[in-house]
Amino acid sequence: MIVACPACQARFQYDESRFGQARTKRFKCPKCVHVFEVVNPGLEPASPNGDRPLPMAAPPPLPQDEPTPPAGTALITARRDRDSMLVSAGLQGTGMPPGLRFSLAFLSGPQASTVHVLETPKTIIGREEGEVITRDPETSRRHALVEIHRDGTVWLSDQESTNGTLVNGERIEGPVQLASHQEFTCGNSTFMLLIRNTDEFSLH
Repeated sequence: MIVACPACQARFQYDESRFGQARTKRFKCPKCVHVFEVVNPGLEPASPNGDRPLPMAAPPPLPQDEPTPPAGTALITARRDRDSMLVSAGLQGTGMPPGLRFSLAFLSGPQASTVHVLETPKTIIGREEGEVITRDPETSRRHALVEIHRDGTVWLSDQESTNGTLVNGERIEGPVQLASHQEFTCGNSTFMLLIRNTDEFSLH
């Protein structure tokens, strides 16, 4: 079977026979370390009279303003693609996902060698305003916005700054998704996004 990570949509093969009689298995994505659960596809509930198993009911549609499905809901690849599309379109609500810790490390600039923990879904980076203060004269007063979505993805957007926000050396024009340990630059200040999994579960 194919298992898809709900956070970064990375896919990998998994032998479903390894479920055994377990109803669910917990996974940790090897790419983004997001933790999620998958329902055993071979386990079907018995009918009330015990004659034959009943087909498993399809999961209900995911509302746009609700968080990702709770543990025990089947993680279907199509649903993950749909969630990714909603986030890209700005229709998915934001929120701090459980089990993950987000930080910004200053690699260069006046605040170099310091780390700022992101504790809210939206963080403004600026010279004098916002949650992350750079004290960098090349950074605008309100330079960039970091948004953490409920699915664990992190998005960076420029706030009409004078010198722009750079990812991979290129000035961004719209929201850009960031991966853990990815770098970006605001003025003379370079940051690295750090995402740490606070759970202790490893990939089965």
